[in-house]
Amino acid sequence: MIDQHALQVLEYPKIRDRLAAHTSNAVGRDFALELEPLSYPETVVRRLQETREARWLRDTTSGLPLGGIFDVREALERARLQVRLTGKELVDIRSTIVAAHRLRAFLLDRRENVPLLAEMAANLPLFPHIDSRIEAALTETGEVRDTASTELARIRHQMRVTHNRLMDRLQSIVTSERYRPFLQDSIITLREGRYCLPVKAEHARAFGGIVHDTSQSGATVFIEPEVTISLGNELKQLSLEEEHEVDRILRELSRMVGDRHTELQRMISILGHLDLVHAKAILAEEMRAIEPRLNRRGVVKLRKARHPLLTGNVVPIDFEIGERCTVVLITGPNTGGKTVTLKTIGLLTLMTLAGLQIPAEEGTEIALFEQVFADIGDEQDIQQNLSTFSAHLKNIVHILEHLVSNSLVLLDEIGAGTDPAEGAALAKAILEYLREREARVVATTHYGELKEYAFSTPGVENASVEFDRETLSPTYRVLQGVPGSSHAFTIAARLGLPEEILQQARASLSKREVEASQLIEQLEQSRRNAAIAEQAAMAARAEAERARAEYQERVRQVAEVQRTVRQQAQEEARRILSHASEKAENILKELQRLNRGARKGASARQKLKALREEVYAALEPAPIEPTEPAPAHHVYRRGDWVRIPALQLEAQVLEEPKNGEVVVQVGAMRATFPVDQLRPLTKAPTTQPSPTSHTTSSASEIALRKALQIAPELTLLAMRVDEALSLLERYLDDAYAAGLDKVRIIHGKGTGALRRAVHQFLTDHPLVASYRLGTAEEGGDGVTIVELKG
Repeated sequence: MIDQHALQVLEYPKIRDRLAAHTSNAVGRDFALELEPLSYPETVVRRLQETREARWLRDTTSGLPLGGIFDVREALERARLQVRLTGKELVDIRSTIVAAHRLRAFLLDRRENVPLLAEMAANLPLFPHIDSRIEAALTETGEVRDTASTELARIRHQMRVTHNRLMDRLQSIVTSERYRPFLQDSIITLREGRYCLPVKAEHARAFGGIVHDTSQSGATVFIEPEVTISLGNELKQLSLEEEHEVDRILRELSRMVGDRHTELQRMISILGHLDLVHAKAILAEEMRAIEPRLNRRGVVKLRKARHPLLTGNVVPIDFEIGERCTVVLITGPNTGGKTVTLKTIGLLTLMTLAGLQIPAEEGTEIALFEQVFADIGDEQDIQQNLSTFSAHLKNIVHILEHLVSNSLVLLDEIGAGTDPAEGAALAKAILEYLREREARVVATTHYGELKEYAFSTPGVENASVEFDRETLSPTYRVLQGVPGSSHAFTIAARLGLPEEILQQARASLSKREVEASQLIEQLEQSRRNAAIAEQAAMAARAEAERARAEYQERVRQVAEVQRTVRQQAQEEARRILSHASEKAENILKELQRLNRGARKGASARQKLKALREEVYAALEPAPIEPTEPAPAHHVYRRGDWVRIPALQLEAQVLEEPKNGEVVVQVGAMRATFPVDQLRPLTKAPTTQPSPTSHTTSSASEIALRKALQIAPELTLLAMRVDEALSLLERYLDDAYAAGLDKVRIIHGKGTGALRRAVHQFLTDHPLVASYRLGTAEEGGDGVTIVELKG
């Protein structure tokens, strides 16, 4: 178990309080308030994975469905002791059972992404009998249903009948002219479980019956009429029978719950743990936390870590211990953030061991320490009459007595509270003792001797919290490798201490102390300047890398678009050409079958074949050249021809290279490319197309345009018969070649001569399957619809 004193001084209980605030039920809250950091590696790894899985659920869904869970632990314990539970307690137990069943199904459906949580859900026991029995017997408010038993149904039915008879009799008295003068008011009231009427006090004796109550003034007496006493007795008897039957039913249900007490308690425990895990995920989101990497080497690496209890503009810290050093001494002025640094290191370690994610950035690493110790703050104990020094020393003695090698030890102002020389010597001895036992130690101090100890001792490193001398305020940034100074003289001067006092103070310092102080200040300034330069260099490098990546992505996208467009165009052209060629072949076959132009048909087929081969060759994509390595030390000159492999284009250099880039002319476009993206050409490319390629392109273009632009109808209006039939013959050939199934011939009505000539021509035509006059919607007798052969 982690040292309890360390938990308190590092404010771990406050983290538990924040965690508990995010739970959804009392069971989960108790689990959160009892959550302890553990040093067992397997347990820590499992806890962190549970939190990671819960965060995944919140990122992909609304999180765990935890509604309907009640803290029924006390009720279950009473059921185990055979105490009768109330209807509300039993309904809460059923609600929790139903919630467990729902949660179980939810997690098992997502077991691939949340294996640990699904494993817990699989261990949730099911209680279908208890669920159905309570649901059948009780309403949602815990009232026993009439249908809970046959006897209860009979009793309540009889009660309703008796109650109605009783009300009828009382109502008849209230509305009776005979009794109206006796009544104070025309109402029926309940007194001591009996139904009564308000009678004027002076008429009580004359009215008759049993007096159950009187008003405060004594003017009204509440009397149960004599004629309703027997019905009242019967209703009372039935009411007692109802109570006994309800009690019997609740006892039966309570015994059923008590018999499964152990399994129900296990269910509650699992539900509480799932609620805790869900709260961990919510807290991690709230803190913008990450899961740190774990190690067993005693290494802590914090990247932009923030103290989780600080609010406002928190300055993140970077810190390392465990690799190049095992002891870090942090120095600097008071209120400079040294103690906050100690607490941040310690608290984030404790949170990790508790399975909590921590507010830091990726790259953060936490060691699986077996023990964490801390001596921080004002430890003066008035009750034990111990001074600050004695209280600190008492804590240190406790640490040394329980120390193990894999420990993290945090010491605030080590050796303070006593004579500086003796305190520094004692602090040095304690640090050396801890270092020899391989503990990881972070300590704060003001002692200059300890800064020298850190410089001269292997495995010990100085660190400081940066201080702005201009504003006399800390920046809260931790600088490792550089000791800090107290800045006492600077602060005193800024606050108005007379210069003669400052000069006297400086004179009292030894030459060695002055030189050491000046050296430390120079180191601080150098480290600050180096950090600024490093940040600027990193920013510039990141910007350069971003620009380079963006440029390369744009080049890739241009090449990809060009390849895609070329491929699509080639595929579309191939499809159209293939379809046209197929139709042309059909025409030739039909002509040969009719023994018309057989020789011409063979010649035409040969020409068609040659044309198709030429067009296919023209459409064939150019082979993609393998990208050869860029020639070493090649110098590009203005006017040189180059190849751009990424775009499969050739270009001419317009300007000589500058800063690794060159301007080239690509067709009608100027563009700038990195030198390593170009390859030299030994001679200028041939840009004029050959006559053969031009002829091929023109022939294929004409053939394809003819197939694509043929109209689905032909107009022959006002034409002579011979002219019309010549045009009709060419049109039918083109329509058939284009693959049309049906065409519309517009010849008009007129005298009918043109229509008859067209019909006679269509009757003998080899490409016509059938024809008919158009319908009224299609144009009537002035139009002929022709069906072409397939």
